[in-house]
Amino acid sequence: MRLKSRYPEHLQYTAETEWDGKTGATARTGEGHTLILDTPKTYGGRGEGLCPDELFVSSVLGCLNNTFLDFQRRFEMELLSFKLRGTADVHFDGQGYKIVGIKIEGEVVVGEDELDVGRRCVELMREYCHVVRTISNCIPFEFDVSVREEPSHDRD
Repeated sequence: MRLKSRYPEHLQYTAETEWDGKTGATARTGEGHTLILDTPKTYGGRGEGLCPDELFVSSVLGCLNNTFLDFQRRFEMELLSFKLRGTADVHFDGQGYKIVGIKIEGEVVVGEDELDVGRRCVELMREYCHVVRTISNCIPFEFDVSVREEPSHDRD
């Protein structure tokens, strides 16, 4: 069954990079955001900016985060905290490096009587994050995201 989206059917994102004259680059997005990229010290760089691998993992986490929050808003779920951590395993195979797996860990804390909705939001996050959907046939994913509820009045 084809789902009807409340968002545009087609989007396009752009970015450009310009070498910094040393071991990195400045990236600019089509929306005007700027990132500093650099080669890690391990590979002879200065390590003064984001490594593309860090940016890649951050992109996966960002998409998961935004997807989760979209469903959280739709369900009007009381969200007390939400944290994700991502790890990409990179291996040298004799010819070059390759990301061979990504592990996503995290914790969701929801308000009282919201546990089932919180778990559903995590399921939907995994299912609908478009970055994960795009690359999961190429890179294995492992998810370990827990959900627990906590009375709102117990929070400082």
